[in-house]
Amino acid sequence: MKAVGYFVEGARRNKARRPVGEQNRAFLDFCSEHGYEVAATFLDTEDQEPEDSGFRQMLHFLQREDRGFTVVVIDGLGALGQDLGRAALKLLTIENLGVQVLSAHSGREAIRELVGTWADRGEGTPVSEKVRTAMRRKAVKGEVLGRPPYGYRVGPRRRLELVPEEGIVVRYIFRLYLQEAMGI
Repeated sequence: MKAVGYFVEGARRNKARRPVGEQNRAFLDFCSEHGYEVAATFLDTEDQEPEDSGFRQMLHFLQREDRGFTVVVIDGLGALGQDLGRAALKLLTIENLGVQVLSAHSGREAIRELVGTWADRGEGTPVSEKVRTAMRRKAVKGEVLGRPPYGYRVGPRRRLELVPEEGIVVRYIFRLYLQEAMGI
């Protein structure tokens, strides 16, 4: 089993900058503890052009047919991007090649860390995202979101209930639409 190390100059872990040397040491320790053979390492520096990036070189390396069973080891999510959106994009790009990404710090799958971090980031989250999350939670429970459509009302358990007087009109409209092809 082979491991590829991916390091980023100035990457952060637990809000502290991690020098490339520390990232490399964590990678080598991870490989020796878990029995991985070092296949290659790739580095992104702050002054590098995008077309010469270590990330792009790593993707080309991972697309080779002779790579065998390979995992990518990162120091932490900070190596994949400064925010969770960028980290998720890079992580999914790597995983799309059929390569698992592991964290040298925890030994866990990076995707699990990403999901956990995303779920835990309550403070500092924009209000719009908090509202979307709350609405998603209600929708999963089957609760009504917003104003009910004509012919329905919100019941005591926050579920849609048919209003008999308005239901007659709704059925009539649907019958005209479906059976008599009148449209709306």
